[in-house]
Amino acid sequence: MSLLLVAAPFVGLVLWLTARLTQRAFRNLPPGPKGLPFIGDVQHASDHGWLASPRRRDDYGELMYISALGQGILVINSQRVAVDLLEKRSNIYSDRPRYISFNEFLTENLSFVFTGYGDLWRRFRRPAVEGFSKSVVSDFYPIQSREAIMLALSLIKNPPMKKHFQRHAWSVILSINYHLPPVESEDAPVVVEIINQVQRVLHEIQPGARLVEYFPWMKYIPSRFAKWKRDAQYWFIQDSLRYERLLSKVADDLAKGIDRPSFAATVIKNQGKYRLSEREQAWLVGNMLSAGGETMSTTLHWWLLALLAHPEVQSRAYAELDEVVGCAHPPTLADLPSLPYIRAMVKEALRWSPTVPFGVPHASSADDWYEGMFIPKGTIILPNMRVINFDTAVFGADSARFNPARYLDEKGQVKVLMEGREEGHMTFGYGRRVCPGRLVAEGTLGIDFATLLWAMRFERSEAAEGELDVNTLVHSGIGAYPVPFECKAVPRFADAEALLKEALDLYE
Repeated sequence: MSLLLVAAPFVGLVLWLTARLTQRAFRNLPPGPKGLPFIGDVQHASDHGWLASPRRRDDYGELMYISALGQGILVINSQRVAVDLLEKRSNIYSDRPRYISFNEFLTENLSFVFTGYGDLWRRFRRPAVEGFSKSVVSDFYPIQSREAIMLALSLIKNPPMKKHFQRHAWSVILSINYHLPPVESEDAPVVVEIINQVQRVLHEIQPGARLVEYFPWMKYIPSRFAKWKRDAQYWFIQDSLRYERLLSKVADDLAKGIDRPSFAATVIKNQGKYRLSEREQAWLVGNMLSAGGETMSTTLHWWLLALLAHPEVQSRAYAELDEVVGCAHPPTLADLPSLPYIRAMVKEALRWSPTVPFGVPHASSADDWYEGMFIPKGTIILPNMRVINFDTAVFGADSARFNPARYLDEKGQVKVLMEGREEGHMTFGYGRRVCPGRLVAEGTLGIDFATLLWAMRFERSEAAEGELDVNTLVHSGIGAYPVPFECKAVPRFADAEALLKEALDLYE
């Protein structure tokens, strides 16, 4: 009997894999690498660098299908197909991959970004959309302006850049989500805890990180025999307690009549409408925090690399800032409508350097046919943003180049480059899974770019050698970072630092 119990899961696995392989023989799946019998193409399925390469479109076309241990993965290499599937058929392409270790144990399905398409996701989605709508985000302008000035001062005083971008990003998001005071250092305990959590997330969703994703029966192994399971359950409790503490501080303030703008306050005040438990509220607000901080920091890093590689972009930005803002005070968010090149730079930075090359993966919730090709239920869907955002038919022959002017018309005003997409790119995602915090992200980056370029110019370090590498992606989980590079910030005029300090005093 014991031998039968041990053998049963493996017999089931063989039968399941055989069924999937038989399905491929009889169904017209999209083209892709064949892989090995039974196990498929495990090597390429776990290699985001290989999957994201533009060469894959040359090899296989607009759709590429890979099977790895029975799990189907569909890479979309076309804006046309991405819209057809992820938006026009969003009713069956809005789910997320199962991620057993991450969803069922590390977060207990409370991570909004990765929550499966269903009732809980809908209850999460409503407050997220309403909490970051156009009518609300203006409440966050003082936070964004203050933080942009603090970032400029830190870069003038004390490079390197990366740690300041990280501190800045987390400070912005913590202030917007919980109305916490500015984070003084990237070593602040709350920041360290959140960064550690983000790293756990990136590890758990790394392709091939956990065998349980390929052998689901492993989730039934008792925790005492499965360290990965014990660790996940432990960190779920710790992360829950941290999110609940942060939320309770806002709730205590509201009870005392202190109502300051924050996403947490919006969620708490409308809890009757949103129908979320206290833990669900805590995880929703906390996830909007962890989802935004890392991407914002990385976008700033890519933008800085682009400025060094294209000094003419800095020059044009200086001319616009000098004409519109002058040198008597730093720019404010009220200046942004009169700074079309800066706003175009935000769009271009988000297009040119998608920090998550495949976005957050989708999953199909039903079998489907598309242009004669079969897409099985449960297929993981990866829109290849490094190809889609570089489509020459949409973005021009120089789509691989960082060029904010592509978003300007003949009069120098921001134009709509993609019908139905005000942002002019697909980095914020598709369909019902589009990022609800995109307005906050655009506003924060806009005032960041304007303030930093008003105050300083960016140059390569004297010790830097060779050409800048603007093409290589350093992958970590589902994110991608630039190759490390050196840079220095030089004030554009003698009293830049004093004027920044003077402006900061207005927000004290």
